[in-house]
Amino acid sequence: MTHQSIARRELFLQGYTTGAVKFLFKNWMIRRRIRALAGYETSVLDDIGVTREEVIWASRLPLSVNSAIALQDRSWRRRNNRFDL
Repeated sequence: MTHQSIARRELFLQGYTTGAVKFLFKNWMIRRRIRALAGYETSVLDDIGVTREEVIWASRLPLSVNSAIALQDRSWRRRNNRFDL
């Protein structure tokens, strides 16, 4: 490998790592907001369209998953009787 190709590879890996860290940080911030929902009253959660169990489930997903999207999908399937997990 030439010095130029090594430098390009290192820049690529650095960009990949930076992107992965940003992705995980974003999902972590979303997870914090989801966890805050667990403290809301049941009537507020009903208005939002989610259950406390769904909020707790979403807050325990791995950081590689966007908890908000997973929560939205799960609650939508429950409301539409398409809950096939």
